Amino acid sequence: MEIVNDARLMELVREPARELLPAARRASVVQPLIVLLAFLPGLLGFWNRSLSEATCRQGLLAFDVVAGERPMDWFVTASRNAAESSTPVFPLPTLATALGLQVELLSPESRLLLVSYLSSAFLLLCLSCLAKKVGGSRFALLVVCMACGHREFLVLSESLPPVAIPLAFAALSFRAMLAHQTAGQALVSWPLMASSLALAACWLSGGELAIASLGVLLAISLSSVFSREHLSARSTLRRAVRQRFWKLSIAVVNFVLVTTIAVAIVAGWQSVFSDRIHQPILAGSSFWLHRVWPVESNAFEAAKALWQMIGAWLGFMVIGVVQVARRRMRQQHGLNIEAAWLLVGWAVVGWLSWWVTWPEHHGAWTNSVTWSGFLLLPMLFFAAWGLEAVLRRELGVGSVVTATLATLGVFFAPHWTARLPSPVTGTWIAASVLTGAIVVWAGLHIVRRIARSETHCRLVLLSCVVLLVLTDVTSGAFSRRRLADDERELLAFRRQLITETPPDHCWLMTEESSPARLRFFLRSLWHGVALQEAKDWETVLFKPSRSSATNPVEPRTPTESRTPVATRTRRAIVVTWGGSKLPAEDLKRRGQAFTQATTPHYFQGRLLKGYRWNERAEGPNFR
Repeated sequence: MEIVNDARLMELVREPARELLPAARRASVVQPLIVLLAFLPGLLGFWNRSLSEATCRQGLLAFDVVAGERPMDWFVTASRNAAESSTPVFPLPTLATALGLQVELLSPESRLLLVSYLSSAFLLLCLSCLAKKVGGSRFALLVVCMACGHREFLVLSESLPPVAIPLAFAALSFRAMLAHQTAGQALVSWPLMASSLALAACWLSGGELAIASLGVLLAISLSSVFSREHLSARSTLRRAVRQRFWKLSIAVVNFVLVTTIAVAIVAGWQSVFSDRIHQPILAGSSFWLHRVWPVESNAFEAAKALWQMIGAWLGFMVIGVVQVARRRMRQQHGLNIEAAWLLVGWAVVGWLSWWVTWPEHHGAWTNSVTWSGFLLLPMLFFAAWGLEAVLRRELGVGSVVTATLATLGVFFAPHWTARLPSPVTGTWIAASVLTGAIVVWAGLHIVRRIARSETHCRLVLLSCVVLLVLTDVTSGAFSRRRLADDERELLAFRRQLITETPPDHCWLMTEESSPARLRFFLRSLWHGVALQEAKDWETVLFKPSRSSATNPVEPRTPTESRTPVATRTRRAIVVTWGGSKLPAEDLKRRGQAFTQATTPHYFQGRLLKGYRWNERAEGPNFR
């Protein structure tokens, strides 16, 4: 006989826990939201752009590509620039940037960043495809929802080179390999070929990132070898060992096949478009195999940069790691062995790559090999898995509230440590720790008393989720780099020059090396007008212009040859940056007419002016 007391009665009448946001499982809701979240948040950085020197250098390389007359010239120029450049430059991002510069409906800076915006949206869509294969439709929606407003992902829409392109192709390669592994033990399949093509595209757009992706592909390939199978009672040890060896052989053959096809595609591309095959630079300062252990790195600065990169994902990520380990240990449904090996292998390779190259990039997102992004993506999957565990009601209210408070504490720790008193004593630290513990205990006690009913419990959980998501999105929106004063001056200078009639040629005169931003804005003003640089006025006056040297003289009929030659006038725009003085008397004696086209501006502390020059000459041999 069972004795039913008051506690048992309260337990029986309590409403069962229901899942949060059940509508997110419907495909009609998930698909439109994924597309909307992939394209909408990036517009914040795309329309409020801020160009850096590295971004404009990529734009200048793209201008060299579009100077070709045929599409084949574009491929050749992009491939040869990538092969001959001393800095890491890759052909596919350069070609994509060149295509974006051909859009005439946008301003020059918008055309330059168009490929960055589209590549960031392409990355989110690729991540949704991979996440759907790992955890289903709602898991894909959570991955895109957490990534779209994060600080590091918002940077992707306004930075060149477009680092999202190799990351997207790496995600596609992982997705195709997962499809091949879950389909069966076939030696060759269409997903395996798609994984090879995506890996080759990653190699042509990210270089060393593709080599790191091989480690993740190897982990996915070996997942079938270590999968648990229920053998029959009549199965012997020799048969089990034979089956493991056969699976290992197939996994190695698949991995070698993917690598061989990708290397063959890259080598064929290089041999066709750059005349020779270029081996990857394995000894560069940015390559992660070059360093075994970065002894000169500061562990505290590395941990601080890692916290800033994770942001408000910390609590969800810890929950996700615990849930993944618990599901694999208990063999629960929801995460297969291939997906678990993908996440673990990706996190290990990404952390190793990021850590050993820390002395080179110091946690910066827009570095040549984008190791920070390669590490951030598996963290995103773990954080989304933790968020889904909260939505499934697999955790209690106390655990979720504790994770939320810990996340907010770590997230705002840099702001709090900046206000610490100069002499930090042990008594002050002990008092702070005791006060924090009391606040957390009191908060948990109040929350547990409030969340006695199912309705109040759901409100508390949803409040924690919304609070962390809003914190992450707000941090990303307010961390964008604003326009500097010299950049505003450059934009005002461009607005004055863009109203001029397109000249025959353009000169940039400066005694020092000109900034990439200034050269890019001048080259993007008028389509088809070449930019020439000079250090003094003598070069401008006596050096034949590029446009006149390249334009052939048209043949004339006998009737036209007897007519007198008229005076031809060529218009030019001369931009001076620095302390160059206008030799007015000398130009007046030569009959050259200079007029000021813009008001004086200051860019990087130096005077910036624009002049109209009516270059006069007699006949074809003018000057």
